[in-house]
Amino acid sequence: MNDLKILHICTIDTGGAFNGARRQHEMLKENNYHSQILVRTKCYEDSDSMEALDKIGALTSKAKNAINLMLKKGEVKRDRLGTDLTKHPAVREADVIILHWISTFLSPREIYKLSELKDKKVVFFMHDMWLFTGGCHVDKRCGGYIRDCLECGMAGRAAHRSFEHKKKWIQRSNIEIVGPSHWIVDEAKKSPILDGKTIKYLPNTYDSRIFYPREDYEQIRKQYGMSPNKKLILFGAADTGTANENKGFRYLLKALEKIDMSDKQLVVMGNSEESQKLLEHYDVVSTGFIRDENELASVYSVCDVFVNPSLQESFGYTVCEAMACGTPAVAFAVGGMLDQIEHKRNGFLAEYQNSDELAEGIEYCISSTKLGEAAAVSARRFDYSRVIKDFENII
Repeated sequence: MNDLKILHICTIDTGGAFNGARRQHEMLKENNYHSQILVRTKCYEDSDSMEALDKIGALTSKAKNAINLMLKKGEVKRDRLGTDLTKHPAVREADVIILHWISTFLSPREIYKLSELKDKKVVFFMHDMWLFTGGCHVDKRCGGYIRDCLECGMAGRAAHRSFEHKKKWIQRSNIEIVGPSHWIVDEAKKSPILDGKTIKYLPNTYDSRIFYPREDYEQIRKQYGMSPNKKLILFGAADTGTANENKGFRYLLKALEKIDMSDKQLVVMGNSEESQKLLEHYDVVSTGFIRDENELASVYSVCDVFVNPSLQESFGYTVCEAMACGTPAVAFAVGGMLDQIEHKRNGFLAEYQNSDELAEGIEYCISSTKLGEAAAVSARRFDYSRVIKDFENII
């Protein structure tokens, strides 16, 4: 066992950021590191994480978040109040602390306090843009953080005040910053909040023993009520995915209007009821929310193309997972998509917000039989066995 003790901190044990933390945790344990995950809110008893607070502490933390929400302007979160974890036993014992998605849990001041602890390395893993903006997790290509969020169209001067508050504490913090795509690393370097900070690239990772191409196509299709002979177009629509402008659902709808769907079936992965209503005139199969990753890999494997029309993505885990299962992906040429998809070699990159090209990409991936194999091969660079070497350079 490696003597180095690593602690991951995340707000909740669900969502993409937690999956990123969990997979790092699993990768580290397999390589004989002592690793733990600390969360404020635990939704699943079987998740490999521990709650940071007792009932009173959790209520206090949520009360502070309620105040933060009262200070919120538009989509810009203030995050003025947070939870002090400096005396928590797991924090005290850790040699390396990795902060993942900690919004509504830790404030910039609490990040600073953690960085002041002696003989500990604190790393912030950017799952989105929150760390270097005035409060946005996704800035909608505004770029206002380059100018201290002085002219925010959503929150006005409140965004600048939040920016300055964050800059004050992060600049004083002795932390290193890591991002899962070259895009988010490059954007972070433009923000005065992180001026002078070390910012490195470290991709997200996945387990290739779970996400790989399945061969029992007929059985899987039958299990989920999928057509035995139609081409399957897969996309995700979890929670507010259809209402969340950044997920780009409306561009997918426009793309589908341009495609002959007579020999195709849509497979909707997730729990968004709204997507069902918007697609009711198509041949649609809904898998619902799938938590079991082996089941998830089976669904990816039997589909002919995966579509992710997001407008901004720091990495894009669903794209990585689909490709690992031998299913080529279509996405806009943004963010983490650029690190994963090679245009017309293992998938298709469409021009930003261009539904015509999104439709072209869907047709191209369906008709190109060699793309799936190339996708599976290229995804392996994100496997635990490959990423651990880069991870060790970070810690």
